[in-house]
Amino acid sequence: MKISVLDQSYVIDGGTPELALEQTTELAQYVDELGYHRYWVSEHHHSEALAGSSPEVLIAYLTAKTKRIRVGSGGVMLPHYSAYKVAENFNVLSTLAPGRIDVGIGRAPGGMPLSTRALQDLQARDIDTFPEQVQHLISYIDDKWSGEQPFSGLKATPIPSCKPEVWMLGSSDSSGYVAGQLGLPYAFAHFINSQPGAMDQAIRYYLRTFQASSRLAEPKVLAAMKIIVADTDAEANELAASALHLTYLLYRGRLQPLVSPKTVNEYPYTASERAEVEAMKRTFLIGSVQTVAQKIKALQEQYPIEELMAVSPIYDVIARKRSFALLKQAVDEASAGKS
Repeated sequence: MKISVLDQSYVIDGGTPELALEQTTELAQYVDELGYHRYWVSEHHHSEALAGSSPEVLIAYLTAKTKRIRVGSGGVMLPHYSAYKVAENFNVLSTLAPGRIDVGIGRAPGGMPLSTRALQDLQARDIDTFPEQVQHLISYIDDKWSGEQPFSGLKATPIPSCKPEVWMLGSSDSSGYVAGQLGLPYAFAHFINSQPGAMDQAIRYYLRTFQASSRLAEPKVLAAMKIIVADTDAEANELAASALHLTYLLYRGRLQPLVSPKTVNEYPYTASERAEVEAMKRTFLIGSVQTVAQKIKALQEQYPIEELMAVSPIYDVIARKRSFALLKQAVDEASAGKS
């Protein structure tokens, strides 16, 4: 199983956006040295809690600061943009860093209605045209058009010798269906939709509808999950308090900077709220190397997942780096046990 990272560039409580992006760069360099496969950055708008509003710019910087790891978007929110311009952006990136660029695409707004209106220049776009946008994007990147599509013959230059890898991101059946129909690899956002059966059903839709394409002969599935690993289960659970609190607030429509476990411990949860937060732990992978390795083995037995992508909202950057190092050990242990 390959192991990767999705970094949402968290602004920590008392920190700055500059620190958040400095830590994103530091973490990308660290997991590059560890041998991780990909490092994706996210797109969020009008947010004081997440610093990554322009993945294309951040990707360019990170590829220049790393050596071998693939770098990409998790993802570009395509309904906001021209498919042609997105193709140009990623073709430039692929020309600068051949064989290292991924374009993960999604249809979520990545922000509130106000930022969506601003991004789309007050012209609301029909989300039902998303599959067509994806087809256009692929046509531009592959430099292949059918006669039925608009702008036939238009080239998204530069045309790189090594094309970016296109991924469909999603957290529902519909995204799995679109990925399958277009013959794209599928990244399921379990960290967004961790409802019982959601990942299973979306992947089933993907596998059932998959049609081989010039890009992909066989289905390929990646799962992005919230993962916290430490030297002991107790320490991992303590570190996870920040991520659990972040999720608790998000469920209430509040996205705030990442706070320390100590701050979370002082938060005035009611008994029912504490029970709710405790129940959230079942949707994370939390624990020591041995504990997480067992959970990964169970995951591999249940789903045809080729790659695990860690979303790790850990307040302390040193502990976050340690979590990534231990996660690699857990994946190696799980893979050895499976074989």
